[in-house]
Amino acid sequence: MAYFDYHPNLLLPSFSPNRNSSKDGVVTKNLFRRGKIRDEYFENAMSFQKYNIRGDDRPDNVAQEIYDDSSLDWVILISNNIINVRDEWPMSQYDFQRFIDSKYSASQISQIHHYETKQINDNEGILLLDAGQQVNADFTFNYSQGGSNYSLSGDEILTSYTNYDYEVKVNEEKRNIFVLRKEYLEMIMNDLRQIMTYTNSSQYVSKTMKMGANIRNS
Repeated sequence: MAYFDYHPNLLLPSFSPNRNSSKDGVVTKNLFRRGKIRDEYFENAMSFQKYNIRGDDRPDNVAQEIYDDSSLDWVILISNNIINVRDEWPMSQYDFQRFIDSKYSASQISQIHHYETKQINDNEGILLLDAGQQVNADFTFNYSQGGSNYSLSGDEILTSYTNYDYEVKVNEEKRNIFVLRKEYLEMIMNDLRQIMTYTNSSQYVSKTMKMGANIRNS
């Protein structure tokens, strides 16, 4: 079932000039309610599995592959706390190229954005320097081994990233997500139904409908 199919309704005042009375209303979805996954599922590593988004796949494509139901794209999104798909989901190749063209000029695209360290191990395989640390171009790594002092700099320990390389890396990192295992689906959907169900109140009409305050008080 699609995400917004779970949302309950609100009966809000109608501003149509053809309304019969001030109590006439229009029915709309209550978008202020938002589904979520229980914290205990996030704390249990067995609830999720790693997944790498391929090519130009969208959330519905991933949902179809994992759950055999493209309408469960919302499960993919809330499993990764993704609210803004445009910014938090990897761009398609077409969108990525448009983004690059709009952000950088032809000369800027190949300019150095930053430098990152390479992994350095000693002769016994012991880690001395982690890879991926952003540093300045003049960064020098000094260490001692076997009574001798060593100093590494430049290409020996640094990888340069152009603006293009950086944007590719940012976009590619978004491909690494977690998907809820299929056996937990029913529990998640039951939780969502409960979240979206109204309880008795002064505005209560039914489990799936309540009236706006303006209608009640008019």
